[in-house]
Amino acid sequence: MDMRKLIIASLMVCMPFGVSAQKAFKDWPDGVSPKAVGELVSKRFVEVPHPNFNGNPAPPNEITYPETCAWFGALRYADITNNKKLLRQLEERFLPIFGPERRLQPLPDHVDHTVFGTIPLQLYAQTGKEIYYQMGIWYADEQWKMPRNTKRKEEYQALLDKGLSWQTRYWIDDMFMISAIQSQAFFVTEDRKYIDRAAAEMVVYLDKIQRPNGLFYHAEDVPFFWGRGNGWMAAGMTELLGLLPEDNPNRPRILESYRKMMDTLCKYQKEDGLWGQLVDDPTTWTETSGSAMFIYAMIKGVKQGWLDEATYAPVVRRAWIALVGHIDKNGDVAGVCEGTNKTNDRQFYLNRRTLLGNMHGQAPVLWCVNAFLEK
Repeated sequence: MDMRKLIIASLMVCMPFGVSAQKAFKDWPDGVSPKAVGELVSKRFVEVPHPNFNGNPAPPNEITYPETCAWFGALRYADITNNKKLLRQLEERFLPIFGPERRLQPLPDHVDHTVFGTIPLQLYAQTGKEIYYQMGIWYADEQWKMPRNTKRKEEYQALLDKGLSWQTRYWIDDMFMISAIQSQAFFVTEDRKYIDRAAAEMVVYLDKIQRPNGLFYHAEDVPFFWGRGNGWMAAGMTELLGLLPEDNPNRPRILESYRKMMDTLCKYQKEDGLWGQLVDDPTTWTETSGSAMFIYAMIKGVKQGWLDEATYAPVVRRAWIALVGHIDKNGDVAGVCEGTNKTNDRQFYLNRRTLLGNMHGQAPVLWCVNAFLEK
C-alpha cells in the first residue's frame, strides 16, 4: 500500500462516528476535500478527448452516455464554483458539434442517447444562449413523441397511452437517463409536464423492478444486484427528488423507495468503506462507479433532510475518503467496472474487467463533489 492510501486508510479508521453533517462534510484532510477532487477530475475531463475513440484510428461514431454524464457533472461543477474558465472549456468542447463534429451528436432514439440533451440544457442555464435551449428541449420532447418511421408503432403507442416514454424498457439505468433529461428540461422551463411525467415513469419502474429489500435486479430476468446498475437507480431517484415539487402526488412513493434503498445500502457497506460489484455480497470486489453513485445519493439525502443525519453522515464520510483513495494523481478513477450488459450468470459479473479513468466512474465522482459543495 502506498503512503497516500495508508494515510486515507488511517483516516477511515479514526473517523469519529456521530459527527454532525456540517462538520463531516466540511472538515477534510489535504487532498480529500471535494473542492480539491473537483478541480482534479474536472481538469482531467477537459484534457481527455471523446473517449469512445478508444485509441482506434477511426473517428468515434457518437458521444456516448458515460461521457455525457461526466460532462454534465463538470458543467455543474463549473456553475457551483463560478469557474468561468472551466465553463468556457466545456462549451468549446461542445461547439464543434454544430459544425465539423456534427457526426458525434447522438439522436434521441434511445434512453442512453437522449440523456445527451442534459448538456445543452445546462449550457443554456449557464450562458442563456437560445441555440442550446432549442437543442436540449428537442431531446426532452422527443422522449415522449412517437418516433418517425418506426416499425414498432403499436408497441410504442401503448406506452405513450399510459403516459410513459416510448423509450421505456424496464432496465435499471433507464431511470437515471430519463430522470436527468426531463428534470433538466423542467429546471430551465419551469414547465411541470417534464418533471411530472418523469416522476410517473419512476413510480412504474419502482413498482415493477424494486425488490422487497429496496435494491434492484439488473433486469427482471437477471436476479443479481449489480453495483453500478443499482447506482443508476439511486442517482436517478436523487436527481428527480432534488427538483420534484413537494405537491407532486408521486413524491411520497419515490421518497419511500429511495429511503428503503439507502437503508439496505448502509447494511452492505464493506470494511473498506465502499460497495461490492454485487451489492448484497461484501466479499465481491470493490467497484467504484456504483459506490460513487451511492455516495452521491446519500450526500444529497443528508443535506436535503431526506435521511437521518446521525446515521448517514458517518457512512458518507467513510465512503468518500475511501473513494478518493482510488483516484490517482492524474484525476483518473480506478476500479471502474467496464460496460456491462445484462446476463443471467453471476460469474459474468464477477469476471468483468476494471478500467482506469473510464467515464462511468469519472461522472459520479463529480456528482459527489457537486452535492458536497452546493448550498
